[in-house]
Amino acid sequence: MKRINDSLGHGAGDVALHRVADRLRTSIRDSDIVGRLGGNEFGVILFSADSDAAQIKATTLAEAVQSDPLVYDNAEIKLTVTFGTYTFLGKEDAVQVLAAADEAMYARKQTIMPA
Repeated sequence: MKRINDSLGHGAGDVALHRVADRLRTSIRDSDIVGRLGGNEFGVILFSADSDAAQIKATTLAEAVQSDPLVYDNAEIKLTVTFGTYTFLGKEDAVQVLAAADEAMYARKQTIMPA
């Protein structure tokens, strides 16, 4: 998002956030939940999904976002998503679940974009 905001302005960043939210929302089941956690981060809760199903769905969601470039002010913007998944076991609180998913996302980011 920083690249979009810096090159095209915050209006473009806002449109990009809406595009990502729309793609996520239209790509989940009625029983699932998507929400913006803050900044450019979104969370998706998949009802009754094990870790394998969550990985598959997260990949599908990332592909849904990436497959439809945003056109803003005559510029085509390819949106990309990095995700991390965590399977809720029922004993963790929300802070622990979000921290574990965030850690998984950063670990994934390191494998696809090493320093």
